[in-house]
Amino acid sequence: MRKHFLLILSSFILLILAFGCSETNKTLTRLEDLKDISIGAMTGSTGEHLAKTRFPEAETKSFDDIMDGIAALKSGQIDAVITAFPTALNVCKHNPEFMIIEEPVDYENTSIAVKMGNEKLLQDVNEIIAELRADGTLADMKRRWLKNDLSPYEEVDIILPEDGEILKIGTSATREPFCFVDENQRVTGHDGELARRLGSKLNRPIKYYDMKFSALIPALQSGKIDLIVAGMTATEERAKSVNFTTSYFTNSQVVLVKKAEGGNEESKNTDIKLRSLDDLKNKKIGVLLGSVHDTYAIEKFPDAEVLQYKNPPELLLAVRSGKVDAAIYNTETLQEILRGESDLTVFGDTLFTVPIGIGFNKNNGDLKEQFNKFLKRIKADGTFDDMNKRWIINGESQMPVIDKSNVNGELRVGVVSDKGLPFTIIKDNKMIGFDIELAERFAASLGKGVKLLDMEFGSLVAATAANKVDIIASTVMITEERMQQIDFSDPYYRLSASFFALKNNVESIPGTKLKSLDDINGKTVGVYAGTIHDAFVEENFPSAVINRFNTPSDIILSLKSRKIDAAFIDLASAKVMLKSNPDIGILSEDALDLPVAIGFSKNNPELRKQFNEFLSSIKSDGKFDEIYKRWFVDDPEKAVMPKFEFDETQPVIKLGTAVGDLPNSAILNGEHVGFDIEMIKTFAQRGGYNLKILTMEFGSLIAALSSGKVDMIADGIAITEERQKQVAFSDSYNMFKTGVLVLNSNLSGKSQIEPQQEEKEEVSISFFQDILNSFYSNIILENRYILILDGLRTTIIISIFATLFGTILGGLICFMRMSKKNILLIPAKVYISILRGTPVLVVLMIIFYVVFASVDIDPVIVAVIAFGLNFAAYVSEMYRTGIEGVDRGQTEAGIAMGFTKVKTFIYIILPQAVKRILPVYKGEVISLVKMTSIVGYIAVQDLTKASDIIRSRTFDAFFPLIMVAVLYFIISWVLMYSLGYVERLTNPKHKIQRG
Repeated sequence: MRKHFLLILSSFILLILAFGCSETNKTLTRLEDLKDISIGAMTGSTGEHLAKTRFPEAETKSFDDIMDGIAALKSGQIDAVITAFPTALNVCKHNPEFMIIEEPVDYENTSIAVKMGNEKLLQDVNEIIAELRADGTLADMKRRWLKNDLSPYEEVDIILPEDGEILKIGTSATREPFCFVDENQRVTGHDGELARRLGSKLNRPIKYYDMKFSALIPALQSGKIDLIVAGMTATEERAKSVNFTTSYFTNSQVVLVKKAEGGNEESKNTDIKLRSLDDLKNKKIGVLLGSVHDTYAIEKFPDAEVLQYKNPPELLLAVRSGKVDAAIYNTETLQEILRGESDLTVFGDTLFTVPIGIGFNKNNGDLKEQFNKFLKRIKADGTFDDMNKRWIINGESQMPVIDKSNVNGELRVGVVSDKGLPFTIIKDNKMIGFDIELAERFAASLGKGVKLLDMEFGSLVAATAANKVDIIASTVMITEERMQQIDFSDPYYRLSASFFALKNNVESIPGTKLKSLDDINGKTVGVYAGTIHDAFVEENFPSAVINRFNTPSDIILSLKSRKIDAAFIDLASAKVMLKSNPDIGILSEDALDLPVAIGFSKNNPELRKQFNEFLSSIKSDGKFDEIYKRWFVDDPEKAVMPKFEFDETQPVIKLGTAVGDLPNSAILNGEHVGFDIEMIKTFAQRGGYNLKILTMEFGSLIAALSSGKVDMIADGIAITEERQKQVAFSDSYNMFKTGVLVLNSNLSGKSQIEPQQEEKEEVSISFFQDILNSFYSNIILENRYILILDGLRTTIIISIFATLFGTILGGLICFMRMSKKNILLIPAKVYISILRGTPVLVVLMIIFYVVFASVDIDPVIVAVIAFGLNFAAYVSEMYRTGIEGVDRGQTEAGIAMGFTKVKTFIYIILPQAVKRILPVYKGEVISLVKMTSIVGYIAVQDLTKASDIIRSRTFDAFFPLIMVAVLYFIISWVLMYSLGYVERLTNPKHKIQRG
């Protein structure tokens, strides 16, 4: 047995090597060369028809999207692609390794398709096309869109009516320059513009329906769309189903092939040094598949090779392994990733920002309004700023305790668990992060608990539209396309995007290093709006560009995302921030020193006098030193604010504060804390006052005091001559020192050689120690093995119950299939044909999102049903083949011996059939086990999903994937061994040997 296994394994390896080492190296320059090759074409296109009829000796491979065919050509899976000339021209502009064979395969007329019977619309569109041709518009469109270079397209602004009957345009927006989706998620291109012109001429608003090319004609026939504007060729076959307008474009089908090898050596150069974004023009750029980063890279770097990756861990691995030269990702998540990745760095400025919001079903407007009110409330009371500081600025990973008392019902929240900090991760088997806390706080405000449903990102919008979840909270970017399916809350954040690359590949740009305060001139500087820093920078650094922010946390975030070069912040607050931001350093600690005091209205000298007396007394009795130590000497983030009780019957004094940051004033867990706050509370309690604290912008404090809105102001306010004209200050109780912060990477004169040497020494460990460390971080740390065990249990449950359900159902289908009655036979045949012809993923999605759309059902049960139905379709045919393989004389002999038909089947036919069925049945069971890896699409956390979650935290592909592969093998091996045992028991020879 072992020799046979080794022989099969060796043959398999040799086969792989034979295929892997064989290179066709075909040089294709003429149509005559297209023999005995593989040609790609789009399903349902004229190119597909031409490939099969003009080149019968070639193998035609069809793709749902022509860009899938281009990708197959690029990777060497096919030898050529037949497509329309405009598409081929655009591909060659972006891929210099491709060329178009000069001789066209065929010429064709491109027309607009109209539903049969709609003669009025057909006539109107024909008249518009004639008008556009006569006035030169069509010729101008061809000039602007079908360009030979990569210069920007010249788009025309076409005003469409907002009211009236909507003109529904069907298109396939994947074929630039004819029809594609631009960076603003808007359908554009030659046909996109033509559709808008039609809407304008007909005085009707338009709506695009972007779908697979092969689905366009069925959609037109069913009335889901009014027109097809998608570069469609008017063929005789299609004209049997739809009406075509007169041609608006004379097109041709051409063949796209690879150029002869030898002229692309530049791409092999590994000596990469990146100085600016311009250096990425002809490099390899990594992006997440289907993200806005994907669209941005293709649009802004047309000569670069853009490589798409499924998830963030794979993207990070591509950068580290050198598969790409740089990659684009969310700036906020990048900051957290780079805390533990010393070999990577953010490169260049922030590229763009996109608003994100919470998603709602369109029929759930009340819930959306409740969230918007909740969002405004937590922004007003400081809770949102506190969340922003903890998760995004400081990179914390500890969920706060949220009051969940009086819970009645639950809020179903769709999330993606491997988004990464600061938004969502799984730690100690619990989801945590900014989005999770936001969802839990919202649910608590509704008096509900939270049910988090972890699913693939691509399933979130569909789940919301089908009402499988109440909300989606997973940094979902607000786009026009998504807004057609679901509603969004008010934006609660804007995601930034940045490039990152290996540090060794990024060259320091001369002049960016900062040695002293004098180097700030000419740089971009961030200041807290309304503070003394604003006027100080403007006066002392006239060449600097000043960016003003409303919170210190915004300043830090802008510094980290390289929107500013330096930041002026209160030194005490700066030192607190640096504890959780090791990538930031202090350029100067003595830029500006001023005394700090409490501000009072000039119309209330008595209150100021009382405070000065109070200040003198707490300095004498040691209370001041106690408060100072708690907030300035010890760690202010761990300080516990004393409890204060105020008598509401006492006179009210109102304190105005901006809650800038610790140690002076902040809001934590909904409570005002900090040195200034504790000191004022102590003063109010001792003076017999009822203290009311009003939070406002720092720049509004003095105005509020002057107008009598507040009685005193405090937030580390420095005494200046200008302020003294409007404010009566108390005696000084502290010194305001300024810290000028910059990124360590821009800080000159601060040696970082020693830390790097220490890192190298740590990395210089044995291979086995590295393996052990990887095992610990991926499996043991944060109890991540529990994720694997939970996923294993789910996979086993689905596999076993789907097998049992499918086996029993398959027997029933087999009985119906073998029946002579049409009422049983025909449904069985239809069932088998449909289930065997439909991908199991589609079956899974249909059952979850369509069949059980209005039913609150456990996704695991859905998975069991879907896989069981699919399994039954296959095993029923196995049963039938096995039973029919038994000679009919066996049945006749049994009946002749006095057995009934049932007993004949059980005792004579079934044992022989089982013997024939089991070998094939075993293979089908193994296939079912492996198919369960797709259940993540319906929010089931199986083995594969568990590995994705772990990789999203560790960015290490080795151990999570190996562990999952081993566990799948063990499950399969146990099932194969068990079925093998059953097979041996049913084998008569085995029984004789045992006897």
